[in-house]
Amino acid sequence: MTTTPHPTHREPVAHSNKVSTRDLLRTGAVAGVIAAVCTTVVAAIASAAGVSLEVNGEAIPLPAFAWWTLVGAALGVVLARLLRVRRRFVVVTTVAVALSLIPPIAAPDDTATKVVLVGLHLLAAAIIIPTLGQRLPRTTPSSSDYLATQT
Repeated sequence: MTTTPHPTHREPVAHSNKVSTRDLLRTGAVAGVIAAVCTTVVAAIASAAGVSLEVNGEAIPLPAFAWWTLVGAALGVVLARLLRVRRRFVVVTTVAVALSLIPPIAAPDDTATKVVLVGLHLLAAAIIIPTLGQRLPRTTPSSSDYLATQT
């Protein structure tokens, strides 16, 4: 009779605190598509309700809402990759969203258009920022974590 040895001791598995670029891209794409659909639907409802959605006398086409929401999601993925830590990402993207509110507040003449455009910025941010932020670690990996993954 032959026996096959079964190890009774397992080596500890080092779990990385680092999120992969592929995960961020996938998460950002899903969040971006969801946010794009939501912003476009809300813009269509606002337009149907009589909000002009015009800036300097020129109407914003509905596909532009989806496009710029996807651009915002792509920027969010880039920032998540660069900042690598949830708190930093949330702070920086919140400031970026606040700055992005300046044109929709300043440009349109109509108050209803201003309200809808600001609301759409906030809607997209409320979907994209927390979704991407969830994928990031709360803290940076320590040097001991890094060394453990290298052995």
